[in-house]
Amino acid sequence: MAKITWNELASRQLEEHLDYALEEFGQKCVRNWYRDILRIESRLSIQPLSYPRVTQLENRDKIYRGATIMQSFQLIHYYDEDSNTVYIDAIWDMRINPVKLKSMIK
Repeated sequence: MAKITWNELASRQLEEHLDYALEEFGQKCVRNWYRDILRIESRLSIQPLSYPRVTQLENRDKIYRGATIMQSFQLIHYYDEDSNTVYIDAIWDMRINPVKLKSMIK
């Protein structure tokens, strides 16, 4: 099973999205976020390459993949086979211009 590691940016973004969801939509929305995150992490630990590539991040050193959360967000991650670790780099709001995603992931 692969290890899951969240970087600082992704952790901060998750916290911000959850705070906003709680204020605007309530506890049920936050529970749905957690449910989706846990489902994604579970799948990634068993099948780290199972989500599709993020085409906006092609031609990078790493192969980035995106797992959909709550229909409007993607958990942007890549798999390092040598360490058997999935690195979660960002949470991208897919309603925002993809150019911002490119600048977010360096």
